[in-house]
Amino acid sequence: MKKAILILLLAPALAFAQKPVKPNLNKVLNFWKDGKLKEAKEMVDLAENDPKLSLDGKTFYYKGLVYASLDTTSNEEFKALATEPLATALAAFEKADGMSKGKEYFIQDAVGLPQLKSQQMLILANFYLNQGANAFQEDDFDAAIAGFKKTQTIIPDDSTAYFYGGYAYYQKEEYQTAIDQFKIYIDKGGKSPDAYSLIINTYSGPLENKEEALKWTQTAKTAFPADENFPKVEIGLLIDLNKIDDAKGGLESAVAKEPENKILHFYLGYVNSKLEKWEDSKANYTQALKIDPAYFDAQYYLAQIYLIDAEKVKKEMNNLGITKEDQKKKLELDKLLVEKYKIALPYWEKANSMKIDDATSRIEVLDKLSMMYYYLGEDGKAAAIEKTLKELGVDN
Repeated sequence: MKKAILILLLAPALAFAQKPVKPNLNKVLNFWKDGKLKEAKEMVDLAENDPKLSLDGKTFYYKGLVYASLDTTSNEEFKALATEPLATALAAFEKADGMSKGKEYFIQDAVGLPQLKSQQMLILANFYLNQGANAFQEDDFDAAIAGFKKTQTIIPDDSTAYFYGGYAYYQKEEYQTAIDQFKIYIDKGGKSPDAYSLIINTYSGPLENKEEALKWTQTAKTAFPADENFPKVEIGLLIDLNKIDDAKGGLESAVAKEPENKILHFYLGYVNSKLEKWEDSKANYTQALKIDPAYFDAQYYLAQIYLIDAEKVKKEMNNLGITKEDQKKKLELDKLLVEKYKIALPYWEKANSMKIDDATSRIEVLDKLSMMYYYLGEDGKAAAIEKTLKELGVDN
């Protein structure tokens, strides 16, 4: 009899111990806010399967928050609670949106202010964008791409992650995929000329498709009419493709329509120099400088032309042997080289007197001046140039 009573006494206790946990959305939210992701996951999984709560959009909104946290947490124990938690989170968010009846979900932050779901999605997207950027800085391009892809999935209409994704694929030498990413960036409203430049450079270089590079250069010219680089690239590509008439003819027509446009005169000078029509090129650069005497690029390229004859003489001297005839010829060429340097020098001095924004160009101007001053025996001026070069970090 005592044994039967004991069993009866234990029965209510066993029944109580086996009572199922009742899902509660407030508990889900509180567990999540407190960082108790294991408990939050267990509770929201129960809520999803509850006959009543499965009809409440907030259940899936909270599930999205919980599973997104499982994906972003650095806690390995929490990470092990789910496979592909981000995909689960995004699916839950999508289902919640379908049940929202046009209202946006929100939670209250630590100070009681509402934080909208759209704000949370932006925070989540930026988390992965920063994660990708940090990996990129460490040259871990696979991890970078993984982060950028997650950002693209969360906010597919935002262009930024496609721009960075293009850079990462470019670094991996997956050039066509890089171009595809940049094209999506542009299609989604991206405005950076760098995206166009990288598409052009990739087609022109690694993919060896200069025709496609030319098409994109012309597209870029239309998109960025004030950019001075794309027309130069177009001219170079036209020349590489042996479309000289297109390059020169188009520029001549443009100059006729805009005779006071210094840039057009400059580009025409550039084309003529590529065609080795040096006198025409000189005239074009000179006209550009008449329009704008402070136009450094025109002065720089004009100065370069005046060194061509000198370089030819110098090369001929260097190829001479040690015979008496060669030595006699070398003396004659030396006098000629001095004359050529004297002709070129004023153009380089004028270039040096201008405002030079590009450090590489400034160093080259100084380097050329140093060489000519030295050869012409102007030691004081040569020493002054050398001092300036050292101040710029150039040690000759």
